Amino acid sequence: MKKAFIFSIIFLSFIVAKGESDDNTTLDFYGFVRVDAYMDTYKGVDAGHDIFYLLPVYNATNGVEVNKQLSSNITAMASRLGVRINFPDVLKAKATGLLEFDFAGNLKADPTLFRIRQAYSLMTWEKASLLIGHTWHPFAGNSTLPTVAGLNTGAPFTCFNRSPMIRYNKKMGDLTISASAVSQMQYNSPAIDVADFGIVTANQAKRNGVIPELVLTAEWNKKSMTIGAGAEYNRIKPRMMITGTEGSSVASEYLGSTAGMAYARYRKDKLTVLAKAFYGDNISFLTLPGGYGLATYDAATGKETYTSYTTFTSALNIVYGQKWQFGLFAGYGKNFGTRDPLYDAGTGKAKTYGSFLNMQTMYRVAPHISFNLTKFRVVAELERSSANYGTGTINFSDGLFSTTHTATNNRVIVTMTQFF
Repeated sequence: MKKAFIFSIIFLSFIVAKGESDDNTTLDFYGFVRVDAYMDTYKGVDAGHDIFYLLPVYNATNGVEVNKQLSSNITAMASRLGVRINFPDVLKAKATGLLEFDFAGNLKADPTLFRIRQAYSLMTWEKASLLIGHTWHPFAGNSTLPTVAGLNTGAPFTCFNRSPMIRYNKKMGDLTISASAVSQMQYNSPAIDVADFGIVTANQAKRNGVIPELVLTAEWNKKSMTIGAGAEYNRIKPRMMITGTEGSSVASEYLGSTAGMAYARYRKDKLTVLAKAFYGDNISFLTLPGGYGLATYDAATGKETYTSYTTFTSALNIVYGQKWQFGLFAGYGKNFGTRDPLYDAGTGKAKTYGSFLNMQTMYRVAPHISFNLTKFRVVAELERSSANYGTGTINFSDGLFSTTHTATNNRVIVTMTQFF
């Protein structure tokens, strides 16, 4: 009831603002009501009751795979409300903005929480633009998101991340160069203090890293062809405090990492072909497999150093049709392990932080069919996601395993969307 009241206040505030505006500010509301019905054969990370399905999670107790069971659900939490805003010109630039919300807030603790998806101001000149606010990460590839039925939109084989940022775009003919300084909010690099003690907020590691993520991308558009590439540098501070036999002190160790991506899209008439690839260190904040581990430890001072896991993912998306549309998504990923050996405390276990770090390889195949009208869309999809997880003893030299176990989920999903 409280959430509905807050939502109503926000909505009425928009209406009042529009009615009282005398400075040429206009509002354009949009959105959709979306209902998802799905069935799985192997439970995943349980993000939003598994509406945001990534990979099957292998967990064996006494030799029994507890997550290998049938489950189903119906939900409307992916429904969305947005408003496009046209402001008066600023510094000879056309000024626009966007506010966009949905009900998939904290996907683990409270998946029906009303949340901000995007909130930004954009100033556009003839050959340049400046975006300030919260929107899709530059590695998402502008408008090159895969077309699938699932809310995961291809993750964890493609980047899925929206974050606060400052982004400057410069157009040079068919080429656009973009430079961004990106922070973190919902999609975060893991902090050891959170994992060990739960004493800090989720984006603490990035905030204490001080330097924003620095991203440089380029995109070339020519008729039916789009080609893009990008590189990023990210720095975090995994721990705030260290403790050894000599006492405790403020941690001073940072972890820097780099990553790159590339994509190509061909779109003509009823056919769209999209290919994307990502390679980098410690990239779990992009909803890609990755993270880091403890490399060295000084028992006297408590001082630690860290090493990143290097991972690779790729995806191919083919879609054909208009009113009746047929599509296929195929993805592959691989874990190359850590750049430096992990610290061996003699327990047989390594200290690692991130997502799917014991995944050795993974793949997904997802064909779909959809029926599309102007304001109405129904999609049916069969999504098969599989991962080979490391089992047995970890190899401290690279963080990988000599033996693996395959976990596979078969998902049937049907979504109905009505737009406004």
